[in-house]
Formats: sequence, C-alpha cells, structure tokens
Amino acid sequence: MPFEIRAIESAEVDDLLVADQRGFGGAPPRPGASRSWAAAELDRTRVAFDSGHIVGVSRTYTFELTMPGGAMLPAAAVSWVSVQPTHRRRGVLTQLMAAMHDDARARDEPAAILTASESSIYGRFGYGVAAWRLAMTAEKSRIEFARPDHDDGSMRLVTLDEAVVAIPPVYDRARHTRAGMVTRPEFWWEQVFWEFMVGQAKASFVAIHADAQGNDDGYVVYSITGEGAGGLVDRRLTIIDMQAETPAAWIRLWRYVFSVDLIATVSAFNLPVDDPLRHVVVDGRSVRVDFVNDHLWLAPLDPLAILGARTYSIAGRLVISAHAADGTTSTVAVESNADGTFCVATNEEPDLVCDAPVFGTCVLGGNRWSELAAAGRLEVRRPEAVALADAMFLATPAPALLSFF
Repeated sequence: MPFEIRAIESAEVDDLLVADQRGFGGAPPRPGASRSWAAAELDRTRVAFDSGHIVGVSRTYTFELTMPGGAMLPAAAVSWVSVQPTHRRRGVLTQLMAAMHDDARARDEPAAILTASESSIYGRFGYGVAAWRLAMTAEKSRIEFARPDHDDGSMRLVTLDEAVVAIPPVYDRARHTRAGMVTRPEFWWEQVFWEFMVGQAKASFVAIHADAQGNDDGYVVYSITGEGAGGLVDRRLTIIDMQAETPAAWIRLWRYVFSVDLIATVSAFNLPVDDPLRHVVVDGRSVRVDFVNDHLWLAPLDPLAILGARTYSIAGRLVISAHAADGTTSTVAVESNADGTFCVATNEEPDLVCDAPVFGTCVLGGNRWSELAAAGRLEVRRPEAVALADAMFLATPAPALLSFF
C-alpha cells in the first residue's frame, strides 16, 4: 500500500535524525552538534510515514553543478536516502525517488545528482556514474619530485577559526574550474565539513597557498594519526579536502603535504582520476592507487537542457535519443560550431540510442561513449557517430566531484 510522503516541519527534525541514524547504522548525533545541514531546506525533504512513524528518509538540496565549459547547471542534490530495516522491499524507496524527481522538475532542475552508499541501487532510477574518485597512498620516503620547486607563492598554516573564513571562497572559485563540482552552501560547511569531516579527526590542520600576488588560490585540510611508537616515524597524514584554482597550486599543495615532518605515509580518498602526482615524481610507481570508485551519479531529468548547458571539444553534430526510467524518450540534436552550442528536440533518426543511466554516465565527459558501446549498453545507429561523440564530449580536466553531500 502507498505510504504517506511529505516534507517535514522543523519540529520533526529530531525524528528525522533518529531515522537517518537507524537507516545508515550510524552513531547518534553528538550533544550540541550543529544541525545546519539537517535543518536546511526542509521544504525539500521527502519523508515516508507509516501510521505516523518515519519509515523512509530522503531529501534534495538546491545546488549548482559545474558543466564542461564552466556553466552552472541547476541540480537537485539528493541526500539522506534511507529506508528503515523494518520496511525494506516494500516500495518505499521507489516512492521517495519519484517524489524527489517530481520536486526537481517543478523547480526546473534538469538533473538530479547524488553520491551512493551502495553502488548497486540507483541505476534503476535513471542514474549513471558521471565522475569517478581516486584514492591513493604513498610512502613519504619514496617520494622525490622530479623538478625543482619554482613556485613564487607561499604556504601558511591557519587555525580552524581562521580557516572557517578563509577557505570557502577558495572552494567557490575552484569549483568553477572542473566539471562535476558542486555548490557548498554555508549550511553545508558548518555541519558536514567542520562538524563531521574535520571535527571527527583527532588532529587536523589547514594549510593555505597564496600566489605571488598574495591571493589565496588553494588549500589542503588534513589529519594526522598514529603515535610513532618506539621512536619510529610511522604516522599517517590523510588528506580530508584539497582544492586549488590552478594546476600549479594543486602541485604545490602536494609538495607541501610531503614536506610535513614525522610522517611515514600520505593518503587521500577523494582525488580526480587525472591527478598529476604520478607525473611529477621521479618514480610514478611510488604513488599507489588504492581504488577507483564511482562518486558523482547523475540522472537526466531534462536531457535537452543538460546538453545545451555544456561546451564541446570539437565541432560536430549528433542526434542522441535517451530513454528515461519513467518510459519517456527524449531525442535531441546537439551541434557545436564556431558560433556556440545549439540543441533542439527533434524527430530525426538518432545516431546513438541509450537509457538514462548511460546518458548520465557520458554527458559530462567522464566516460567515453565508445566504452559503453563496447559494453553493449549503447545502440549505435550510425557507426561513425561513436568516435565523433567521444571527441565532442571530451572534458579537460576530467570531471570530478571533490566534495560530499
């Protein structure tokens, strides 16, 4: 039977937090902890009730998604999705996802985006992996940079109180430089970043890079764990968040973390797949890849608007047909030339035919159309169109979501 699906009121936030804790199997919120993320945009919550009790939680936030070329696309950032163990396999999640997508369409948001706690769930709701994340580990003693450091800028360590003011503007500028990046609203920083990501670290530090003119253009937030027992240096530096406006600033941040004393190992769990570290050290094998996992998932709610919001690497024209999870089909002619990008709905015979997850996988350029064709997930009506699509949709730098929500 259908469950009641509605937004919650501020008086129900406590119940929302309890349901979220039960759904994800997490610890209760710390007394006095910030609720800025929990209490924000409650009109965008979509919560399932059974006889007055919360049995499923979901919500979206009003975000922007950076597109190839730098345009900002309105996007519904899906978060807090969980169903209570007592109500699994009863259609609760299906109702919640439909309610969130309806809300996003009503707000003219062409895409819904999320990060997945389980990667097997969201394909059936129209989501594809638009950007991947890289985790790496390197032993500090094996890292030697291949060229001298010619950076004319400077690094400084700041207190957490100083960082609260200094680093959000850097992030907001950096997010414009790479497709797949998203908004970090003020209410995100307080609870998600400072309370959860940084606050749980036993020892955390913030270092900021400034360019030669003294303008901040990058930062790294990291934790240090381990005690160095027996007089041995065996502590680990873990990068919590690293952002930079330029490739040069990014490499300078890498140089910095490998210069921190009393560290044996440096690790990071959310890097772009095209991270340059292995290219700037003497021995690229010393940079060990721990995993490459899905990170940003994208569901196209309006393929025409999404295709029209990005730029393309070369001139060309394609007709792409995408089948949505609700049974509807969008066929779009996209043309890129010296005058710009032009997209229109069309009844033309498509060059490429795909479902919504494949469209979401390829539209930012984080995956090649030919990969999906080789995997049997893309119908090719015009063979030469695959190579053209690969070239047109190429995004440099590679799409990445260097954030969480």
